[in-house]
Amino acid sequence: MTLSLFICYPRALSTSLSLPMEMISAANSVARINRVKRENWQCKVVSALSQANTPIDFARGLRVLPELDLATAPKADSIFLPPIWGKPDFVIDRNPELIQWIRQRYEEGTQLIATGTGVGLLARAGLLDNKVATTHWYYFDTFERKYPRVNLQRHHFITQAGSLYCCGSINALVDLTTYFIETYFGKEVTQVIEQHFSHEINRTYDKPWYSTGEARHPDEGIIEVQQWMQSHYSQNFNLNALAELANMSVRNFSRRFKAAVGKSALAYGLDLKMEAARELLKETNLSHQDIADRVGFKDAAYFSRQFKLKNKLTPREYREMVRGKLFNISSTQD
Repeated sequence: MTLSLFICYPRALSTSLSLPMEMISAANSVARINRVKRENWQCKVVSALSQANTPIDFARGLRVLPELDLATAPKADSIFLPPIWGKPDFVIDRNPELIQWIRQRYEEGTQLIATGTGVGLLARAGLLDNKVATTHWYYFDTFERKYPRVNLQRHHFITQAGSLYCCGSINALVDLTTYFIETYFGKEVTQVIEQHFSHEINRTYDKPWYSTGEARHPDEGIIEVQQWMQSHYSQNFNLNALAELANMSVRNFSRRFKAAVGKSALAYGLDLKMEAARELLKETNLSHQDIADRVGFKDAAYFSRQFKLKNKLTPREYREMVRGKLFNISSTQD
């Protein structure tokens, strides 16, 4: 069983707990229906106050009754720390027990995910010293003054430093939760979750887009090739040319790329093309042939077949789906 704890404290933003919990619960259901052989992913709500069963007033008047407290919370695989409405010091300065508890969980190897001003809890615990981090844009200047040893990344919504993840907003937390779901349950389950919760957002989570200064893998030679591929996705990727770019033999390059990224270089390149195609289908009125040309497919029919294999929808169906969320406002006159 995989267990995630969601920490509650006064003035927390409830959607940073309820939304990822709902996504995880839905992923469990989809996995059961699709007979994905993974253990159930459980979520528990934990009070940062001294006692469980004591109501906590979240931001905007919502009251929550946690089932556990810090003393009774079991060991977990991950812990989610929500953002704090208003001045975060209201929580950070008044909860030394929570700070110590967070530090202990980190030392045990627990994955910690903080969003917005909740990142200040990780910083106060000293866990982000000399590590990359991000927070809500409104809090950048204050955060940098209070925690000068943190390598603040103002241009990134999500950062990773080992088992520490920081999200700049709740939307970024949704992206990160989607990535966790894909890592745990696989792409098939994730596609259903994206379609129900945020189907207009569909990124390739295998690349280190969320990690600044510390990629998901340490192979810098492969990272350089990935970055080149990301900016040249319209090209027809050739294994010999990619290996030459990395200054490696084809065999060594293929082995190292698969070990670092988890898939072959050509499969990774196809994912980049599909990501670009999804964006063009969502944002433009280009024809399928024009989109195929832009992402490096000369044959629109082959492009459509590959798109459906990767997305379970044809390009036309995907375009209709993502644009279905837009309001259609019309007026009639008598």
